[in-house]
Amino acid sequence: MPRLFLAGLHLRLTVLRKSLPPLLAVALWALWSGPAHAQLDVDAGSPAIVPPSTSAATPVAAPDAGTEPGLDAPLAESPDEDANVSAADRVVEVRIEGNRRVEAEAVRRALRTKVGDALVGPRTSEDLRAVWALGYFSDVQLLVQRLPAGIAYVVRVVERPTIRAVKLQGNEELSAEDLKEQLELKPGTILDIEAVRATQKKIQEKYVEKGYFLAEVTYRLDPVEQGAAVNVVYVINEHSKVMVKQINLLGAQKVSAEELKAVMITREGGFLSFFTGEGTYREEAFQRDLAVIQIAYYDRGFINVRVDKPTVQLSADKRDIYITLHIVEGDPYDIGKIDFAGDLERPPEELAKLMKSRPKERFNRGQLSTDISSVSDVYFDKGYAYANINPVTSVNAEDKTVDLTFDIQKGPLVNIERIDVVGNNKTRDKVIRRELRVYEGELYNGTQVRRSRERVTALGFFETVEITQHPGSSDNAIVLQVEVKEKATGTFQVGLGFSNVENFIFTAQVSQNNFLGWGQSVSASAQISGLRSLVQLSFYDPYFLDTNYLLSAEFFRVQADYEGFIRNSTGGTVSLGRQLVDDVLATVGYTREYVDVQAGQGIGAVLLANQFQSGTTSALRLSVQFDRRDNRLFPSRGFIHYGSVETAPSFLGGTFLFNRYTAYSRLYFPLPLGFVFKTNATMGYVQQLDSSKPLPISELYYVGGINTIRGYYLRSISPTLLVPRADNPDANVTEFRVGGNKQLIFNFELEFPIFEKAGLRGVLFYDAGNAFGSNEKFFEDRQDKLPLGLFHSAGFGFRWFSPIGPLRFEWGIPLTKRPSDDPILFEFTIGNFF
Repeated sequence: MPRLFLAGLHLRLTVLRKSLPPLLAVALWALWSGPAHAQLDVDAGSPAIVPPSTSAATPVAAPDAGTEPGLDAPLAESPDEDANVSAADRVVEVRIEGNRRVEAEAVRRALRTKVGDALVGPRTSEDLRAVWALGYFSDVQLLVQRLPAGIAYVVRVVERPTIRAVKLQGNEELSAEDLKEQLELKPGTILDIEAVRATQKKIQEKYVEKGYFLAEVTYRLDPVEQGAAVNVVYVINEHSKVMVKQINLLGAQKVSAEELKAVMITREGGFLSFFTGEGTYREEAFQRDLAVIQIAYYDRGFINVRVDKPTVQLSADKRDIYITLHIVEGDPYDIGKIDFAGDLERPPEELAKLMKSRPKERFNRGQLSTDISSVSDVYFDKGYAYANINPVTSVNAEDKTVDLTFDIQKGPLVNIERIDVVGNNKTRDKVIRRELRVYEGELYNGTQVRRSRERVTALGFFETVEITQHPGSSDNAIVLQVEVKEKATGTFQVGLGFSNVENFIFTAQVSQNNFLGWGQSVSASAQISGLRSLVQLSFYDPYFLDTNYLLSAEFFRVQADYEGFIRNSTGGTVSLGRQLVDDVLATVGYTREYVDVQAGQGIGAVLLANQFQSGTTSALRLSVQFDRRDNRLFPSRGFIHYGSVETAPSFLGGTFLFNRYTAYSRLYFPLPLGFVFKTNATMGYVQQLDSSKPLPISELYYVGGINTIRGYYLRSISPTLLVPRADNPDANVTEFRVGGNKQLIFNFELEFPIFEKAGLRGVLFYDAGNAFGSNEKFFEDRQDKLPLGLFHSAGFGFRWFSPIGPLRFEWGIPLTKRPSDDPILFEFTIGNFF
């Protein structure tokens, strides 16, 4: 008897009947002669063929070997013999039994045998495979029953159970929320053992990623509902977390072990490992580290370095890992000669000027890659999209030099045949296309392709932006594909905090930065604290009516306490702008603001009565902005320069008459290890237009606080006057801050990662600045001994980019301390700085 080894398949072929006429033997023999007549039992190890039965419900013996039963009207043994089969020997009914959730019609559609067909052995074999392939059943039986008009073909199935619940057992260090992405099984679906095992593997990998290198994950199936459903339970034995205790780099002499460890992802565990995640061993990360160590040597000229297979040892208590790497450094090599060959678009000496690599300098593979990109740009920008620059090296072992010859093959000129945009399910195509600086039908330009990617990324609507190139319909045509991955651009934030300066802080904001996929921004926000309240509605369209003009509108209501007077204002601003060239924006705006000033009781009421004015500001503003930041909210590279002139003359119908000049410049420098150095310089000047109408105190400058000069209380830096505390002549006098018509602020920050995955970063800062009166000059030393006429401070803090927005916690130390200043001032706020 032959044996079939088909794991996971359990099939039976039986005959149903009330009596056993000769035709039954015909049916049995026809089925037995085909490969479908098998009962396969996965529980029995290697299943064996069992012959069909001779009664309606019980198995029967097979015909004797070599004996053919008496056949009055033999059935077809192959589809080609269908025509010779009589009507009485054809299928007149296809009956599905045992199905509860699966529709019978779904099973009938899978069968090859239909009503009217002869019952053919090869075809029934295909029926078995097709029904089993549906994936819904744990047992499939094909049966036949003789009817007066023909044959009833019966498919009897046992459905697989459904998954009622997916449970975790034994997980203490990782919660169900931590493993949510790994649990791909869904309740209500049909049990699939392969899917169960795949999820088991993913849970195991998650534990390894978190440092539980020895974690064991198994599963069991708990039947419920009398076997119609199961609970899938993953049983986890976490064991102890395995940490990297020590990394030994044997042979690292000419390049220090500290330099090599600095570029590795795998780090030695320390005191804060539980918080930072350092010390976790991950195999894929460690394999990457081996390649990075070699690259570190290549970048220092060690072209013959060899990193041998590492030794990884587990401590006796299975809690620590000790890693040992053996490195053979070799000798460093310098650059010998540099030459160019092939299709030269420029003379070799001009191409050499584009490179930073120079003869007699240390060979650096990373710098070499950058140089190749610089030379490639010359060809890409002229339309040679397939230009290939191959550095041919010649190693001189005697004098330890490497000669470089750049072989250039420029290929054909290439036009952009088509630009495809994919991945934008919400954002409309035109929002992306209008940021591109390459166009269909034009020559390919590598620099403009990169610039296009930068501009689309700067929109802030996408997690990733990639521009790839594909062959076009001819050798001189190319197709660019802009692939984006959208991210959520709508936010709803509510925050409640405490500040030692403003007491409580409540913030709420609803915003959509890509409204209906049109690239427009709308927002509504409110902020309330002990010293101010703000309500603001805003709208911004960077391409108003599909033109190159931008439109912005803003309505606001603000109340601010200046500790001597309270300023209430209600107003709005409308602006229209246009990009003059890439990243240079000119804007014209109009602001109308109604201001109400409430003076403090008694303090300075007589002396400053002409400055506590209420009225209307009606002003035009012209501004120019040059913005090349890599990210508008959290920049780490680039710059932004801004300048504006605001004028409020009498013919615009305002009460307050003045000109205001504002400028600031902000620079961002990325540094190694995720550090970012930032600088900000801000200058402001308010000019009085009518000598008979002094500038109102509400329009002057006050500095100090977490958003200007840290270490000093909010708005505490300002020119002062001695004013009486009351309205009688004998009243005591006190210093009253009257505001300055000029301000100058400098900020310097070094921002660095603490726990990057959680959005936690540290900051060191130095600030300087002041508000100057009309009789004072910039950088003028004063009697209060201010260096360069500026207040100075330094300090530190940390920032958490939390779900409710950026949170800042900073401690400022005033370096030019006044008697009223604290030695160190802690401040907390919600929002980014610059």
